[in-house]
Amino acid sequence: MKKGLLFALALGIGTFSFGQNSLKLEQFKVNTAPPEYSIKADLESAYSGVPINKRKSSKGNVTEVTIGYSGNIYTALLEQQTALTINEGLNLINYTHRGKPGDNGASATGDIMHSFSTDGGNTWKTHLLLENSAGKNNRYPGGVIFNPSGNTDPNNAFLVYSGPSHDGGSDANWDHTYFSSANFDSTHINNQYYASNGAMIRNGMVATTDGKIHFSGTKYTRSGTSPNYTYHLDTIYMVNSTFNSANNSFNWNYDTLMDQNFVVKSDGGQAVYAWTVNSAWSNDGVTGYYWTIGRDASNDTRSYQPIVWKTINSGTQWTKMPVYDFSTVTEITSRLSPMSQSTSSRPMFTGSIDGVVDYNGDLHLMCIIKAASNDQNDSLGYSWFQSANEKSRYNPVFDVHTSSNGWDATFLGNTYTIGMQAGDNTFGTGVDEITWDGRIQAGKTLDEKVIFAAWTDSDTVLTGSDYGNTTASKNFRNDTPDLFIVGLDIEGNKQTNPTNFTKGTLSSGSAFFHYLSDYIFFDGSGTYTIPASIINKGTEPTDPVEHKYLKGITFTKADFVTNAGFKASIDNVVSVSQNRPNPFNGNTQIDINLDKASNVSINVINITGQSVYTMNYGKRAQGIFTINLKSNNLSSGVYFYTVTAGNSQVTKKMIVK
Repeated sequence: MKKGLLFALALGIGTFSFGQNSLKLEQFKVNTAPPEYSIKADLESAYSGVPINKRKSSKGNVTEVTIGYSGNIYTALLEQQTALTINEGLNLINYTHRGKPGDNGASATGDIMHSFSTDGGNTWKTHLLLENSAGKNNRYPGGVIFNPSGNTDPNNAFLVYSGPSHDGGSDANWDHTYFSSANFDSTHINNQYYASNGAMIRNGMVATTDGKIHFSGTKYTRSGTSPNYTYHLDTIYMVNSTFNSANNSFNWNYDTLMDQNFVVKSDGGQAVYAWTVNSAWSNDGVTGYYWTIGRDASNDTRSYQPIVWKTINSGTQWTKMPVYDFSTVTEITSRLSPMSQSTSSRPMFTGSIDGVVDYNGDLHLMCIIKAASNDQNDSLGYSWFQSANEKSRYNPVFDVHTSSNGWDATFLGNTYTIGMQAGDNTFGTGVDEITWDGRIQAGKTLDEKVIFAAWTDSDTVLTGSDYGNTTASKNFRNDTPDLFIVGLDIEGNKQTNPTNFTKGTLSSGSAFFHYLSDYIFFDGSGTYTIPASIINKGTEPTDPVEHKYLKGITFTKADFVTNAGFKASIDNVVSVSQNRPNPFNGNTQIDINLDKASNVSINVINITGQSVYTMNYGKRAQGIFTINLKSNNLSSGVYFYTVTAGNSQVTKKMIVK
C-alpha cells in the first residue's frame, strides 16, 4: 500500500466539522505497477536456510498443526490465489505451496509441493509435484481438488495446480505459466508450461462439478523508462480447463476477455487497480463472474469501485453488468465519512476484496471499504481512514452482493488498523520489504447457502503506532494480526458476529498471511468447520516459513442470528439489545447482559466518525442492567453506539428522529 499523507486536517464540511484527530488521508494504490512487475521474483540464492522457530501447544480452543514448509515467504503473498481447499465428500484438505530444500524431496525453493490431510487436519503428508528448472523458476502456486464422478478414494482425486514462473533475470520476466495436475497418490503427474509472455493467470481458482477448472488473470504491457513506466492493460484471461478421462489429465484452454473501457490517466495508462482482477463461479459451473476495481469511462463513479462481468452459460458468453454507483447504497454510505466540502459520502473500494457465488446465482464481494476524500480531480486516489478518537479508528467491512435491485450490502464488522505499508520495516527492508493488508477472503458451503468471510486485524492496545510521535499523527498498524471470521446464512437471512478465533491462543497476534478455504465443512446437523491456515514466518522474507493449519474454528447454527451486532472478541462477555424505541426522540433504552462482572462503557458516534457521547459505568456485576440514553443535543440522523465490556465490544445502529 502507498503511504498516506502524514499530516492531520481540520475541515469544515457543511454543518459538520472535523477535529485534527477525526480523519486520516490515505492514498489508494492506483499508481503501483501491475502484479507481473511488482510481485517479488526471488532467486534461489535468496534461500537463507536458517531454522524455523517452532511453537509449542496452544492454550485456547484453536490449535496449530504443521502443514508443511517453504524456503521463504514468496509462496503466500497473494491472498486471492487458492492455496487452501477441501473436498467435503472425501474429507480431504489440501494446501499447495513451494518447497523447502531438504524437506520431503525438495531441492529448491521453486519446487511445487502439496500437503494434504484426510483426518480433519490432525496429520499431513507432503508430496513433490513440480521441480524448479533453469529458466523456469516456479512461484506462487494455487491448487484445487477435482474429484471424478463416483470416486470415493482420496488417492484417486486430482489436485489441479497452477502459477507463474520467471526466467531468473534481474528484471524477472514472468514468461511462463505452469498448468498441472496429479492424483493424490502422486500418479498421473502432468506438468505443462505455456508461454504466457507476462500474463499472470492465477486468481479465483475453483473446480466445478461439470469437470472444469476456472481461474482468471491479466497481462499488462509496459512502456517508458524506469522509474516512470506506464502500464496498459493488454488482456484479461479466463482459464476453462476440462478433465480428460482418457489420459487422466486436463485439456487447458483460456479465453481472452477485453470488453473494458477504463478511464485513461494523463500519462496514457489505464487507472485500474490491477491487483483485484478476480473471478467466482457457481458449483455447477453455469454462472460465473469476474471483476476488477477501477473507474469506467462509460459511467465514471470518480472513485474505485467494482466493474463486473457475468456469464450464465458456463463462460460461452460474457456480459458486462451495468456500472453501478455504490454511493446510492445507504447501508455503505451511512458508515462512511462525507467528502470534504460536502455532506455526501462515496465509497472507495480497496484491494482487499474476494467473492463467492451463492445458490441463487448472486455474487457476493467481501470488501473493506473506505470513504473517498473529495471530488477534486487531483485527489481522487485518496480516501479517509475513519476516526472518532485515537483508539476507535475503523474502516467497515461489507458483503456487497447482487440482488433483484441491482446491488445491496450487508455490514459485517470493522477493521481498526491500517495495512502494513512500505517503510514500516517490520518484515524486510528497502525493495525487499513485504507489505500486507487485511487479506479478506471468502468461502462457502457445498450447497452454497452459507458463506463466510475472513480477514485480519490487530488489537490497538498491542499494535505499533506509525508516522510520527504526536497523537494526531498516529495510525495503528496491522502488525500483530488476529483472524476474524463471520458467517452469513443466505437462505435464512442471518449472520454470525465476526469472531476473533486466534485471541487467547498460541496464534494470538500471529495470524500472518492466512488463507481461508474456498469451501467450508458442514456436518449436516449444525456445525460448520472452517479450514484456515497461517504462516509462522521468520524475521526476514528469505527465512524458511512453517505453514500452520488452525484446528477448532467452528460456528454452529445457533451462532447465526438476525441483525447480528459487532463483537470484537470471542470472550462472550456481553450481549447488547437494540435500543428501544428506535427511531427515537427523547429517551431510549439499551439492555446490557454480562456473562461475568466487567468494566462497562458506551461510546456513541455520528456517521462522520465523531464521538458525540461517552460514559463509563465502572465495574458491573454479572447479569442485566439497562442504559438510558437521551437525544439531548443530538440532531436528527444515524448514529452508532458501541458497548465495551472487558475485551468484548458490540456495535449497533440507532436513529434519532
